[in-house]
This record gives sequence, structure tokens and C-alpha cells, in this order.
Amino acid sequence: MILSLDASTAQGSVALLHRGQVARELFPDTPRGRGGALFSALEELLHQAPTIRRVVVGVGPGSYNGIRSAIAAAWGIATARKIPLVGISSVLGLADGEYFAVGDARRQQYFLAQVRRGTFISEPGLLTREQVEAELHKAAHLPIFASAPIEFLPHAILRTPSAAKLGVLAADWPPNEPQPLYLKAAHITTPKRGNERL
Repeated sequence: MILSLDASTAQGSVALLHRGQVARELFPDTPRGRGGALFSALEELLHQAPTIRRVVVGVGPGSYNGIRSAIAAAWGIATARKIPLVGISSVLGLADGEYFAVGDARRQQYFLAQVRRGTFISEPGLLTREQVEAELHKAAHLPIFASAPIEFLPHAILRTPSAAKLGVLAADWPPNEPQPLYLKAAHITTPKRGNERL
């Protein structure tokens, strides 16, 4: 039995897999990485499958808070049970076959990746709108998936990563130490300095 989870987008996913088949998959809301529903879903599935042999977690790209929450939860479960832990890019769990994955990385930047049968043809990278459009034009026959609407891609298919797909892909991967797949540093506004006492 494999437990798999992802919280890189506004709708998370938690799944149990048994011998490569999906036993159950839940889709909790995880807006801005708020993990209450994610942890409730995890608790529900763990009660159904007290014996699991591996934990798989999506590492992004996506929500900073969501990715950190999912990795922390996965690490805690795997460590407590002394079972293997595997991190895998969330965008590999969008669909089967070949496709593009696009996401809004804010501040007029977007990430783009090309996936074929669960592996990257091109890994997620930051691009401008013009660069995204140029790359998509090279393989216009491929479907485009996005987890949220993108203004200049009205034909993109809205879909969030499936923990079940991630679990199937990483079922036999060697264990690793999942690290968040951040494409750029967090945008942090520092407070203005006021009158300070010397």
C-alpha cells in the first residue's frame, strides 16, 4: 500500500494505492497552502490503511506553503513508520501521454514544462509570456494543462495534480529527500524602518 499526497495547488490530492491500483483518492481544498483539509484527508486515509510501505509527495512547482506542508506531513509519516519517502514533481501527475504544464509564477513570469509519459522532455522553467507562447507554438498539437486560468491561454485545460498518478509513477523509485521545487525565491516585503532608539 502506498500513500501519496500533493498540495501544490488550490485543490490538493491524497491517495492510497494497492498493487498499482487506486484504492481511494480524496481532493481536499488547499487554498494558499492552508492545510487543515489536507491533514483531515490524510487522517481519514491512514485510518483505512494502517499498513503502508511507502510515501510519495509532490514537490511542486506551485504554492510555497502547500508544498512545504505536504513535504512536512509526508516526512513525518514516513519517519514515524520507518518507511521510504519519495519526492516527485507535481506536474508529472497532471495527465498521461504527452502535454505541456503551465503555471502563473507571478510578477509577469510563468513556468512551463513538457511531459511525456511521466518524464520531463523539458523541466519546469521560468519564462515570459512571449517565451511561453513561442514554446507552445513549436508543438501546437499537444494539450496544455494549468491549475488556474491563464489569461492568454483560454484553451488551457484546468486540472490539478493527481496524487494517485504521482504514486503510480514513483512506486518503484529509489527513496530520496524531497525538496521543494521553487523556481524563484519568495517575494517578501520587509517592513519600513521607523524611528529607532539608539
